[in-house]
Amino acid sequence: MGLLSLTFLTALVGLAASQSAVFIGGNLSDGNAPIWDTVVALAGGKGVAKFGIFTTASADPEGSAAYYIDMLVNVYGAASATYIPITETSNNADDPAMVDLVRQQTGFFFGGGDQLRILNAIRPAGRETLVLAALTEMVKAGATVGGTSAGAACLSNTVMITGGSSYDALIYGAFSGGPNSNNPGDLSYDEHGGLGFLAGWVPDTHFSERGREARLIRLLQDTRYRDIGTPLGFGLDEDMALVVTDLYTRPVGKVIGISGGMFIADVTNTIVTPSTTTNYEGVSAHYLTQDDTIDLTTGNVTFASWKTPLKGNEQYANAEISNDILSSKRSRSWASAAAQFFDNQLDDTVIHFSFEKNPTFEVTFNRLSGAGYRGPLPSDPLTFVVSHENLQVGIRESIAV
Repeated sequence: MGLLSLTFLTALVGLAASQSAVFIGGNLSDGNAPIWDTVVALAGGKGVAKFGIFTTASADPEGSAAYYIDMLVNVYGAASATYIPITETSNNADDPAMVDLVRQQTGFFFGGGDQLRILNAIRPAGRETLVLAALTEMVKAGATVGGTSAGAACLSNTVMITGGSSYDALIYGAFSGGPNSNNPGDLSYDEHGGLGFLAGWVPDTHFSERGREARLIRLLQDTRYRDIGTPLGFGLDEDMALVVTDLYTRPVGKVIGISGGMFIADVTNTIVTPSTTTNYEGVSAHYLTQDDTIDLTTGNVTFASWKTPLKGNEQYANAEISNDILSSKRSRSWASAAAQFFDNQLDDTVIHFSFEKNPTFEVTFNRLSGAGYRGPLPSDPLTFVVSHENLQVGIRESIAV
């Protein structure tokens, strides 16, 4: 590294927050100032932040980059945003000119599209290119890295989800490789992992909207014993973000956004019973909303101070049963069912069902070791959100009567 780069790195540490990443669940709205402003602030703030834009995942990289440049600079006040012209076919991730461009930035943003394009360009077959090495170097020095949709799914060091639906995942399991064009429902993953900025967690996006809870659970269980497998994963709803600080020491994540939340799955203590498909018991799940935090080393969650326990203050007498718990049609079936479950007075266990038949799946919720919290959004006191911890989940193929 040259003297100029060393001088810049020293200055950068004083400008930006310590080793941070922003995972965004996709469909980030233009007006979501809390997320955009946070991304800019972590890179040094208005009038200071300098972004490198990676739209490698997009089918139209230049057009996509123009959008992010406009949003970051003209709308949210970054000093500059520069397109980093690395694509799946450009073969320039080891180009010294690209490395120098990376080293001039205080923040990096990865746009959406297909996360495999990002890996094929920047970490082909698990190889660290010079650009990826420079990105890692800059983040360790204090730069921030963020991404939305595919640009968030690629930021961890674990196996990376590349496609699939919850229902097909439960039937067939997980397959290494890219999406299956003959059956887009097949659960697929890249065994080489993502770009490596966050350790030990599988991220997923477009989460509640596309009913990806069972997909994540199956992926974690099927890959947890691989070299870069893990029993831990999280899924972000659209227009929501997890802001992670202290990436390389003691990472802590905070949820921001008001449109949904973040699902967390832990299969550490899951019991698997082989059957025609596969049955699961003892999956631990949490759901965090605005201002909740998670210690990503211990997995401990802390709910925002403006939320209070639901126990004793429930709105509903009984839990409602969903007959489409695995829905991928933007109905938020699982998230809505879980929120209502913790907001009921009498039922500590409820069984939901998949709409799909042959087979039908039963999804059991148990809250005996869990707790729910509710509070009015500080930005909209008439809107209440529900968070919960330690929901115990079981999934089994329904036995026809």
